[in-house]
Amino acid sequence: MNYIPCMITIGNFICGLLAIHSLLYHNIHSAVLFIFTGMFLDFFDGMAARKLNAVSDMGRELDSFADLVTFGVAPAMLAYSVALYTLPSIGILCALTYSICGMLRLSKFNIEQSKLPTFIGMPIPFAGMCLVILSFTYNPILLAIGTCGLSYLMVSKIKFPHFKKHAAENLESGRWN
Repeated sequence: MNYIPCMITIGNFICGLLAIHSLLYHNIHSAVLFIFTGMFLDFFDGMAARKLNAVSDMGRELDSFADLVTFGVAPAMLAYSVALYTLPSIGILCALTYSICGMLRLSKFNIEQSKLPTFIGMPIPFAGMCLVILSFTYNPILLAIGTCGLSYLMVSKIKFPHFKKHAAENLESGRWN
């Protein structure tokens, strides 16, 4: 039973890879579907780990790798594929900056913040969802500005509520029936 949370996390990682694969074949809608499916799996892997008493350092690292692919690389590639490509140098720079800031955010979280009651900096799954939604404005300038803003928010010192932890606690305690 201890392997179940890791399998859910690997499912998240596979969703990120399939989103990227979809983008290589210009299938935007499949990419979005895979990113959202990855988000669903990301929500439940930690809850499953706590429920099955299978929380581990390896699970935390796997979760970060999966999140980097599904919410860091795939949304950046989506934004580039949808509109940022029309801004040749700026567009690729924005996409790269977003992915790098996501990587920095995840590393910082694992080292300093995983036990805190709030997030310091925007969590990468939330930033990824914002970037997916922002991509459908189809406005390259607005998307470039939004991508840079999300990049900054991920590495900022701004506090964000820990929605995932509170939601998992409510589900586990039966408060959401």
